[in-house]
Amino acid sequence: MEPQHLKRSQRFVAALLFVSSLTHVAQLAVYSRETHVIAAAAFGVVYGAVGLLLVRGSRAGLWLAITLPSLGGVLGIWRFMFVHRNPFSVFHVAIDVLVVSICGYMVCRGHDARRAGD
Repeated sequence: MEPQHLKRSQRFVAALLFVSSLTHVAQLAVYSRETHVIAAAAFGVVYGAVGLLLVRGSRAGLWLAITLPSLGGVLGIWRFMFVHRNPFSVFHVAIDVLVVSICGYMVCRGHDARRAGD
């Protein structure tokens, strides 16, 4: 049986990814449809899928929740610094840091997402 705090952490991360997913896609309604905005919205769709994997108890979801937000965070910083300064980028990078940190902790603690869904 997984410790209760790991179950809560997994649900919290999934919720963060869902919020990030929605706000990534919402940029399409706020900004013109330039390549960087469309790319950010696509990342949002992927984050939503990773959130679903976590909710369904996928161990791969934990690894994807480390890998993809790490990449997204770096791209978000690059976008903010060189392409388009906007509050979405700051918000998304903050979420990425939380997601990667929490999932990294869970993987280091030997967390099994499938058991946490029990």
